Amino acid sequence: MIRKTTIQDISRVAGTSPSTVSRVLTGSAVVSPEKRDAVQDAIRKLNYRPSHIARSLKTRVTYSVGLLLNDITNPFYSAIARGVEDEAHRHGYSLILCNTSEDADREQLYLEVLQDKHVDGIILGPTESNLSYLRDLAQRIPVIQVDRTVDDIASDAVVVDNFAGTYEATRHLVACGHHQIGVVRWRRSISTLAEREAGVRQALADLDIPYEPAFTAEAAGLSSQDSMIAVQRLLRVHPRPTALIALNNQLGLGVLAACRQLGVRIPDDLALIVFDDLDVFSFFQPPITAIEQPAYQIGERAMQLLLARLVAEKDTPVERVMLPTRLIVRQSV
Repeated sequence: MIRKTTIQDISRVAGTSPSTVSRVLTGSAVVSPEKRDAVQDAIRKLNYRPSHIARSLKTRVTYSVGLLLNDITNPFYSAIARGVEDEAHRHGYSLILCNTSEDADREQLYLEVLQDKHVDGIILGPTESNLSYLRDLAQRIPVIQVDRTVDDIASDAVVVDNFAGTYEATRHLVACGHHQIGVVRWRRSISTLAEREAGVRQALADLDIPYEPAFTAEAAGLSSQDSMIAVQRLLRVHPRPTALIALNNQLGLGVLAACRQLGVRIPDDLALIVFDDLDVFSFFQPPITAIEQPAYQIGERAMQLLLARLVAEKDTPVERVMLPTRLIVRQSV
C-alpha cells in the first residue's frame, strides 16, 4: 500500500519545521521567501496534494460554490454558467452545477444537497416557490440571485434592465409603422417576464397607443412547443397583431415555428422582436431582431458579488446590480 505524503515528510525534505510547512500551505502567516521556496520545492518533489476535506473541516471553507439554473440547455443560461465558472476558477473555487428545470421540488432538493456538501455560497435563478426556505438559507450562507428575483429574500442579485429592453423595442416597432403590437409571454409572476411586459405597456402608453389584450399569446409552458401552439391560436384570429415581442428566446423560437407552419411571412405579414439574442437568429432568413442580454457578464458579476459577500461584514447591505440590454436591429421588422 502506497503511503500518503504528510506535512512531516515535506518538512524533512525542505529542512523546515512542520509548522512552517503548514503556514505555507494555508497562507496563515508570513514566511520568509527562502523557506517558502524550500517548502514549495519539496511539495513538487513529493507530488504532495493537500486534503481539501480535512482543510475544510478545520477552516469551514470548501472553496466550492453551488449554481442552480432553470434550463442549462438554453444558451442564455449556459453563458451565465460559463461566466460564473471562469470567475470562480480565477479565484480557486470549484463549481457544482444543478439544473432545476423550473421544478420547485428539484430546486429544494438541490439546495439541501449543496448545504450537505458545505458549499461556501449559492448562486441561483430562483423558481417562484421555496421562498421561506430561501429566506432562511440566505441568513446562513451567501445567496446570489441571477436573472430573476423573488421578493423578501435578503440577498445580492444580478439582473438586466428588462423594462428598458422591451420599452426600446416597442418604440422601435412603432417607429417602423406598427401600432398593433402583441406579446408572447409565460407566467406573469416571474419577475423577468413581468418587467418585460411592463416595458411594452409603458412604451405604448407613452405613445398614446392602446395595449390590446387580445394580441397576447399566453404559452402554457416555457418551451418553443408551448409557444408555437399559443401563437398559432393568436395568428388564426382577426384582427391580429402586425408585430410581436416574444419575452424570451424559447418563446421566440415558438413564434418562428408557428409562422412557418401557417405560412406567415416575416416581416411582410408579421414583424418580430425576441428578448434575448441567440447566435442562430443572425442566420435565419430574414435575420431576427433581438434584445441582447450580457449573459456571461451576469454570471461573472454574480460570482464577484459572492466573493465579496464571503468576506463582508454581516450587516453589509445587499447589492442589486442591473446590467443594460442592447437592441440588435436586423431584418425581422
